[in-house]
Parts: sequence; structure tokens; C-alpha cells
Amino acid sequence: MAIAAARALAFGGILAVYTHSDWSSGRLIDPSGPMIAAAQNADLLYLQHIVTLHTPIRNGRLQPPTATDRTALAPGGREPAAPMTHTRAHGDVLVFAQAHADATQPEDLR
Repeated sequence: MAIAAARALAFGGILAVYTHSDWSSGRLIDPSGPMIAAAQNADLLYLQHIVTLHTPIRNGRLQPPTATDRTALAPGGREPAAPMTHTRAHGDVLVFAQAHADATQPEDLR
């Protein structure tokens, strides 16, 4: 995806990627690092990491979902089979720019 974006973006073009960590397999997986590395390997300039909250802040703290909130999030509105030990509190927007005009892109990106 990163190489295709680098080829498609004009000089100064912006690529924004939304992602989030996942715990559903019982192991924390955060795709941000590999996505940043792939974009940089495609010679895109990493500009910004923006955190998007899924959980409100109340009294200066993240407000975890209540049992009612968790039930509403379960498929079909059913109570989740296993207790929720981890709740997704945020997502990530990664922003990259094409810093090269076509003539100056690395050979493998033309």
C-alpha cells in the first residue's frame, strides 16, 4: 500500500492512515510501527501521529465503558461471552507526505 501511495501521490500530496491496536487474539497487536516503517521505506515523509479517542475524558481521566455500554457493543446486543479485560480507548491517524517530485523519486518508486 505504501509504495502504491508513493507512486500515486503528487509532490506535496498527503496520505492519512487510520489504524488501531487489537487485542482480540489474546495478544496486543499495534500496526502503527510497521505502517510507519513501510511508508518511510517507500520514501514518504512521516509528518504526524494523531490520537483519536474512543472513550470520553471525565474529571481528567478516561471514562471506561459501563457494563451497559459493553453489552451494546457486543454482536447482537448480547452480553459478551468472556469478560472484557481490555477496551479500545483510542485509534491512530498516521499522516505522511510525498516529499519528492516524480523526477527525484527513488528509482524503485517510479
